[in-house]
Amino acid sequence: MLQKRGAGLENRNEVRKNFGRRAANYRLSATHGNKEDLERMISLLNPAPAAAALDVATGGGHTAAALSRYVRKVTAVDITPEMLKEASLLAGQCGAENIVFQIADVHELPFSGGEFDIVVSRFAPHHFYDIKKALQEMCRVLKPGGLLYILDCSVYDGEETEKEINRLEYLRDNSHRCSYSPRQWQKLLDGLPLEQKHAALLKQQYNLPEWFDRMEVNEETRQEVFRILAGLSEKAKALYPYGQDFITTYRFELLAEKL
Repeated sequence: MLQKRGAGLENRNEVRKNFGRRAANYRLSATHGNKEDLERMISLLNPAPAAAALDVATGGGHTAAALSRYVRKVTAVDITPEMLKEASLLAGQCGAENIVFQIADVHELPFSGGEFDIVVSRFAPHHFYDIKKALQEMCRVLKPGGLLYILDCSVYDGEETEKEINRLEYLRDNSHRCSYSPRQWQKLLDGLPLEQKHAALLKQQYNLPEWFDRMEVNEETRQEVFRILAGLSEKAKALYPYGQDFITTYRFELLAEKL
């Protein structure tokens, strides 16, 4: 237990350090603010106007801002104060007045059980140091019949891709913990009080150099990322084509109802 707490503190410190000084990059990120992704999320959730929503690890605030147009109230939490400032700025730019911003850790959410109709988390679970605890907490604060939505970096099923793609992700960002493959997600979801309504692996691209620039990655590390991709098996290379201006990536999307 003490070891896990120590790892959690180290992870929180790395997240705050890495994202605190780059918070504005994430508010301006085309990936996180992708209109098509946000519209698909809203379509899947089909939120009721009276709903209360929780945005876990809000980052630049794009998810909270998108939800705010359709629900009564959004509570947006993050462990990085600088991120919450950027998210608040974005909300002001969008004219969203029904968002409450709060510092909170997904592993210990400061809310009562069954407080929210909707819980969402986009592009964040790969940073959670104890993903099982985080999922339990998100389920706990969700009302029975409420909806959980997750969109996160993922990898294709298979030992090689699960290992090597996570290795290059960690090189770029040392607060990265794991991009889970669909088969790994299914194991994580087993035993939770959820009924899956939708699950999909979405093929995307990281645009370069934006993906590197957002984390201020040096040239040596960039070249090491390309060396990892070049060293993949032919089967894995077919799943992960790349060039000087892009790297193929995958995202796992989940919609589930709490039982």
